[in-house]
Amino acid sequence: MALSNGVRGYFCGAVVRSSVGSVKAPNMYGSFPYGQGARAQRVTSLIKVLVSPLFITVLPLVLTRKIWWQVWHSGVPRAWDGTGHYGTAKIYSQTIFPDTLGWISAYFGGMPFPNFYPPLFYWSVSLLQHTNLFGFLTAFKLILAISVALLPVAIWLLAYAISDKDRIVANSAALVSIPLLLDARAWVGLPPGLDYYSTFQIGLYTQPLAFLLLAVWYVVYVKVDVAGKWSWGLACLLLALAILTNFFIAVTACIFVGATLVLDFLNYLTAKKTRDREQRRCILLAHFTSPLVSLGLTLFWVIPMLYSYKYFVTRPYVFALTQLISPLMWGVYILAGLGAICWLRSKAPSYPYLLGSLILICGLGFAGAFTPHWFPLQPSRFLGTVNILLTVPAGFAVAAFYRLLVSAVNSSRMERPGMLGTGRATDFAYYSGIILILVAVIDAFIFIKPPPTDMAFYPTEGSAELNSILEFGQSHRDGRYLVEADIPNGAVKFDARAINAYLGAQGNQTLSAVFHEASPNALFFLPTANAFSGFPDNFGISSVLADDLDFAEQPLDRHVRRAQFLGVRYLVIYSPEIKDRLGAYIAARYDFGDWGVFELQGDQAPQFQTLSCRPALVVSTFSLKERRRNEYNFIRLAEEQFADGWFDVLLALSPEVKIDKLQDLDQFGALILDTYDFDNEEVAYERLREYSRSRALILLSSETNLFRRIQADRAEFPQAEFINRQDPVENDQMLGATEPTFHYRYTSIRKEWHLVRRALERQRVAVQASGVVGEINYNEIRLNPTVASADNLVPIMIRSSYHPNWQREDHGAIYAVTPFNMLTFINRPVRLLYSRRRLDSLGLWFSGGVFIVLLLGTCWWNRSRRLPANHGTIVPPKRSEPVLGDAQREFL
Repeated sequence: MALSNGVRGYFCGAVVRSSVGSVKAPNMYGSFPYGQGARAQRVTSLIKVLVSPLFITVLPLVLTRKIWWQVWHSGVPRAWDGTGHYGTAKIYSQTIFPDTLGWISAYFGGMPFPNFYPPLFYWSVSLLQHTNLFGFLTAFKLILAISVALLPVAIWLLAYAISDKDRIVANSAALVSIPLLLDARAWVGLPPGLDYYSTFQIGLYTQPLAFLLLAVWYVVYVKVDVAGKWSWGLACLLLALAILTNFFIAVTACIFVGATLVLDFLNYLTAKKTRDREQRRCILLAHFTSPLVSLGLTLFWVIPMLYSYKYFVTRPYVFALTQLISPLMWGVYILAGLGAICWLRSKAPSYPYLLGSLILICGLGFAGAFTPHWFPLQPSRFLGTVNILLTVPAGFAVAAFYRLLVSAVNSSRMERPGMLGTGRATDFAYYSGIILILVAVIDAFIFIKPPPTDMAFYPTEGSAELNSILEFGQSHRDGRYLVEADIPNGAVKFDARAINAYLGAQGNQTLSAVFHEASPNALFFLPTANAFSGFPDNFGISSVLADDLDFAEQPLDRHVRRAQFLGVRYLVIYSPEIKDRLGAYIAARYDFGDWGVFELQGDQAPQFQTLSCRPALVVSTFSLKERRRNEYNFIRLAEEQFADGWFDVLLALSPEVKIDKLQDLDQFGALILDTYDFDNEEVAYERLREYSRSRALILLSSETNLFRRIQADRAEFPQAEFINRQDPVENDQMLGATEPTFHYRYTSIRKEWHLVRRALERQRVAVQASGVVGEINYNEIRLNPTVASADNLVPIMIRSSYHPNWQREDHGAIYAVTPFNMLTFINRPVRLLYSRRRLDSLGLWFSGGVFIVLLLGTCWWNRSRRLPANHGTIVPPKRSEPVLGDAQREFL
């Protein structure tokens, strides 16, 4: 009976708020006959804490019970991006954990970790596995399942906290979010993230965990001030964890921090009373310092990421938002707009939340016009977060409608003016609440259509074809694998990515993976894989090779030789037409169902190779971000050489762009100048004149004074080659096509490349024959020349992606060389280590120091505040008696 009375009392609370004003009664349960007594109060308190969040959690699980059964009764992921996340997490757990920095050699010739993707998700999975309580697959699914299952609770908690503990608003917001999370019809176009389809079927695994942390952080953050050190310290930690989980959520958190600080500052300026001004200053100080401490906690990842950002292949992926918004979402947006008006008219509107959401919406609306070329904006990923955040104001609209309904019925049942019919009103509030929840549940079962997730996971026994290919890879590790990139053939598209990911996870090397942003070699490896594929896969890169129709139409033998140059020995092919074309180039063939593994003829390109000719040093700009078709830089010249398939004299990127500071020029057979920067023109002039007396000096025309001076003194530069740049005839268009669209055969840069090639062929400098042996271990490369020479430094190419964290133990130079491999010069045994640079180490130690200071400082502050000087026990604060308004007194 007490339980029933408590539940009825829960719904009756709406009557007070709807009928007697916005001021709350002192005890919304004890004020009614149904909630009297200590036992009833305890029961209703328990219901307040458990019933609504538990109901909101269980309802989506019941609606999608088939999906959750599949999660726990299946094998490894099969999801689109999920296989890449799983493979990377497994490599990280085996070779890097508990560190947060290391080298993953399985994909793209190697890529750094952490890269563009923050490390917390992978670190959490690895931590669970290394407790020896769970296997890796169980640990992976456990982190994933908890993150997804608690999303409605996170929304409920967020709405509950920022609505001044209004449970009706919290319930409404959580119920509004359920269709957005469960039903794939809530969006169109690219999957936005956070919903079940994006998470399980597409494999966007890190975003749910990050949103959980974002919601809890914001609940704590908006309430903090300098008087509450526990909440302030918790806010610091939660924001740091959210940043370390997902990039898109990290950007969202930064926007909400900015909105909060702007409004705090305005409140501080408009305060008139000294006491109010001091209080607002404390709040502003707490909100300002908390994100700074969070940033300090994340510097161990932020500093390596920002320092290496120039080596990440990123570009914006922008298109009209109307292509992403479904009719259902327009309804939610209208509801959110109405709810925002209701919220603003309430006693406790959350202006920072509304302003932050508005900034996100405006940013997405104008993304196409203002997005910089170097920022990896994907509106769909931000839109998914915005959609979920807007369920909070939408909850205010639903709650207002419910209260309006209750108030209308109460008004029609007035027994006399000024007096409310308590029994009938409370009965109506109770039963209407029950009916509304039942209607919501019935509608959910009838109208919500759970998304298809038939390709989210493999069966427990796995795929027979996939298992056979993986078994083959375990016994054939003498070369890289090129897996057909994309196949317009349903489930096989997912299998192609799974083969890539799981070959790498077991120790093989493949040309691609889901992490296109992680390695500069993606610009070269993906177009190569596309030449052996039924359909191109160029998502997220800005590459001339991916846009070049002439490159795609080259004879197959040129593509085979190019793949062999990259170290490919095995082709994993599905499409019958590609299989038929490979016959003349195959030494052996192995069939596994519809898939075939083809071993290429000829010798495999070695992992370590002594170059036959000294490379050419290129002084130019360098960009891996969104580029234009006629843009000059090192990557464009390397793309031209790669498309040409001529690798006798490789192009090396100069780490120094100022000519007067170039070092070790005698190690290079030619010097190519695209830019003409210097600090001292005379030193630069003399250095170039001295070099041109013995080696090829190739100068691309420029309007700079140094070039004109050298051109006027041609006789002083005996081996100089002057190449006039032509006016570009191609369209000055951004490179962003997902398939080839343009013929580059007659472009100005391609013509100029052929002139550069002829100059290099005429003046190439041969290297005295010498061999090298080496081995690659975890974060370590060892090189040993077969013929040691104290005088002659031999150029060695390592077929692994260049990254500045690779450093020689003897501090020798390492260069990026076509396409983006590593080049170094040795005459004795050399050891290369992938490790933190000085600035990276400083960030690590700083983050550790901030964490220790935060932990100890928070504990000391709260202990000193709660222990009076004359007592050893904690004195609880006195509870103030609530003040009742006239309406409440009359009602009671």
